[in-house]
This record gives sequence, structure tokens and C-alpha cells, in this order.
Amino acid sequence: MIQKSIEEVKFEEAKKLVQELISIGTFNENISIVASVGLNSAEELTSVSAASGSRKSLLMLYSSFTEALVKILMEDHNCECNIFALVESAAEGATKGYNDFKKKEKEITDENN
Repeated sequence: MIQKSIEEVKFEEAKKLVQELISIGTFNENISIVASVGLNSAEELTSVSAASGSRKSLLMLYSSFTEALVKILMEDHNCECNIFALVESAAEGATKGYNDFKKKEKEITDENN
């Protein structure tokens, strides 16, 4: 049996915290949450992301989160390329989320027929 590294164990704990946060948002209509946690490896970034809240509040949180990301990225590398990279990442994520949603929606429709 392969022993998990401390980072892998902590990542599992963080994933559980994401689930707990989303539960809080789900059962408390005035609490909106966007949570994401990632574990870097040599090959890839393994991530878990989730959100709970109204469309309006989630978009407001996204705006706040994006603002914080820009500030962090600019502190590390003061260049407009950070804005372009952020917009590109957002577009990739939006496209993937849309495609995944449509695929799941089609599977549900096919199951019901």
C-alpha cells in the first residue's frame, strides 16, 4: 500500500472543507460561497471547485475573487499579460462548464426517453 504524502492528506481534508462550506451555503439562502482548492503535482493540478448561491451573488463573488487574483498576480509579475491570462482562463472554464452541463443534460434526457 502506498502511503499518502502529507500534502495529499491535507488536500483530502481541504476537499471535505469545500463540501462543508457548500452545505452551509445550500442550507442558508443568504450565504453565498465559491470555494476552490488545488493540489499541484509534476503532471497536473488536481482541483475541486464548488459554488452555492443566487446568480447575482455568485457573479458578485466572482468579480471580487477576480479582483483579488489580479492583485496577487500583479504583485508577482507587474504586466498586463496577467489580465489576458485571467480572461483566457475564465473563458476556458466557462466553455468547459457549459459543455459539461450540456453533456449531462443530454444524458439525463436520453435516460428519460
